[in-house]
Amino acid sequence: MGSKSKTTTDTQAVRRMKFGLNITLQVALAIGVVVFVNLIASWQYLRLDLTQDRSYSLSAQSKAVLAKLEGEFQIITLLSEARSEQVLGVHERLRDLADEYAHYADNVSVNHLNVRRDVTQADKVFASITEAFKDELAPSIEAVTLGKTALEDAVRANTELTTVLASGLSTDSGTDEESPAQALYRGAASSCQSMGQTMEEANQQTDELLDQVLVNYAGAKEQVQAVLTDYNTVLGVIANRSKMMASSNSVDNADKERFLHVAELCQQGQDRLAGPLQQLDAAKPLARYNQVIYSLLSGASVVVLSEDRVKVLPVSEMYREDTRDLEETGRTQPQYLIEEKLTGAMLSMTLDQPPLVVFVLSGSGPALGEQGQFNLVAQRLENADFRVTQWNPAGQMSQMGQPTPPQPRPQAEPGQKTVWVVMPTIGSQMNNPMMMAANPRQQIADLLQERLPAGDAALLLLAVDPSAAVGIANPITDLLSTWGITPQLDRLILQEVQQDNRRTATSLEFPINDWPQDLPITTSLSGMQGYMRVVCPVLTGKADGTTHHPLVQVRGSRLWAQSDLASPDVVQNAKFSEAESAPSFDVVVASESNGQRLVTSGNYVWPSDALTSYGLLGPGTAELTGAAFPANSELFVNSVFWLAGLEDLIAASPRSQDVPRINPMSADTQWWYQFALLAGVPVAVVALGLSVWWTRRRA
Repeated sequence: MGSKSKTTTDTQAVRRMKFGLNITLQVALAIGVVVFVNLIASWQYLRLDLTQDRSYSLSAQSKAVLAKLEGEFQIITLLSEARSEQVLGVHERLRDLADEYAHYADNVSVNHLNVRRDVTQADKVFASITEAFKDELAPSIEAVTLGKTALEDAVRANTELTTVLASGLSTDSGTDEESPAQALYRGAASSCQSMGQTMEEANQQTDELLDQVLVNYAGAKEQVQAVLTDYNTVLGVIANRSKMMASSNSVDNADKERFLHVAELCQQGQDRLAGPLQQLDAAKPLARYNQVIYSLLSGASVVVLSEDRVKVLPVSEMYREDTRDLEETGRTQPQYLIEEKLTGAMLSMTLDQPPLVVFVLSGSGPALGEQGQFNLVAQRLENADFRVTQWNPAGQMSQMGQPTPPQPRPQAEPGQKTVWVVMPTIGSQMNNPMMMAANPRQQIADLLQERLPAGDAALLLLAVDPSAAVGIANPITDLLSTWGITPQLDRLILQEVQQDNRRTATSLEFPINDWPQDLPITTSLSGMQGYMRVVCPVLTGKADGTTHHPLVQVRGSRLWAQSDLASPDVVQNAKFSEAESAPSFDVVVASESNGQRLVTSGNYVWPSDALTSYGLLGPGTAELTGAAFPANSELFVNSVFWLAGLEDLIAASPRSQDVPRINPMSADTQWWYQFALLAGVPVAVVALGLSVWWTRRRA
């Protein structure tokens, strides 16, 4: 007997309830997953940067610096509307990367301001900058305040003096011819009236300067000081002439009394000006503060603020044109330096005792100042809070042609490291007996012998020295020999090049595009061009505990080191020498020996203003068009950082630190990809469709 199986079906209401619960549970689960993922994201910041050069992420070096930062830091971008696609790209990249610092460090905050729209917020930033400089500004503020009060008093006193002088003009001499007394009254009154107007204008202009949020105290000081100095001179002239007139027998008693009163008023005015002028003169220049103002007024910038320090970084210095692919592609690529600048700025602000850098001179012109040859690289070091000065151990010739005595050696503060930048030295100077007796080469060698073991470091900028070929002793090169370093100062690196007319010529100029990767000094120079001219080889050998790292190598075909330098036209007359040839020569070398550091260069011109300021339009145009040889200044500054033991200040970019995930495509590869996408894919689709049609037809 067959049995029937009983099947039951859910009612419509039950099915509706099941489906509803299922959908509700799925929605709740999806919401839970989203909430859970967002909670994890809020607890742990994670961002994948798949760009070739990691343009949107921080390098391991920057993260290490951020991990060691103490105190609160603010990164404030002061930008305006971009006028070009390139500038817009820089601004966007800057904002994105600045935000990364805040994501990775809780003590770093970021604020993006538009200087034209966010005026109130920008003013607060400027006030914070002034507060950070309050200790440095205090003497200048006091001097300007005192000078401003003296200027206001001088305006009132000048009015009284002018009235007295005018009263002398009202007296009747009884003749049509102007008397000497009347001439003095008229001339002095005119001078006082002119000075009164000048002082009132200066007073008003000073008020305007002092009313600014970011006060230009240097400008206010110079203006007040100049006007008060001029008025003090006018008072002195009027006082002297009035005293002379009061003692003259040709002047009547009434005028004598008046001139004595005028002289007394002038003397009182000078006495009141003496104190303010002295204090204005004693106020130190505000180099760092003035540089901050200049950078803020120069255009878009980034302000980095700590509790007591401030750095202003112009946006124009945060990118450069990478020319490595120029010959192949015909165009340059922007290379961003945002991370280098931001990380370096924050790290330099944490230095308790920034190093001392001393340019050691001997026989050459000054390194710093109005006639200085290295002001630009010195300014970059000062922007990193380094103390930079110069010293001549043997004295030099003054502007009047007189020998000056030796200067005292700069002394470092306790715990402060010193980097000695030694310029080319001479054995003696016949027209300066002080230098003949001093023997600067020996003094400098003795200095290095003393200070290098004590923890200092040195950068030796050497030069061609034909006297080395005749065996004249040089204590500096003797010292280098103990390091296994032999600078061949009696040789000059030359290269035979082919000209457009197929003739050959001799060149002593060398563009540098390839940089060794041994040290951070040159690792960060990837993509930058340098330039060397008139260089000597620097040979390195073995020495106990010493390692050498080539920083700059001159390479090329038909390259040799010319040893015959006797001819005045050595470059024009030199011929390629197979015996003296080599495929490359080291010209700048970094050395380490038992904790001591040294950089030796076979040329001293490459970090000079003449080359670092050389722009795309010629000498002195680097600030306008960008530096033609940006690696020159970077090499110098990086070398000083390395010598000071502050490699982290070099802050190499992710581009130079990382191996690219995807190498850039060549023009030919890009064309084939485009062809495959535009033509190959449609053809493949058509072929696949025909294949399916034919298969189904046969079936």
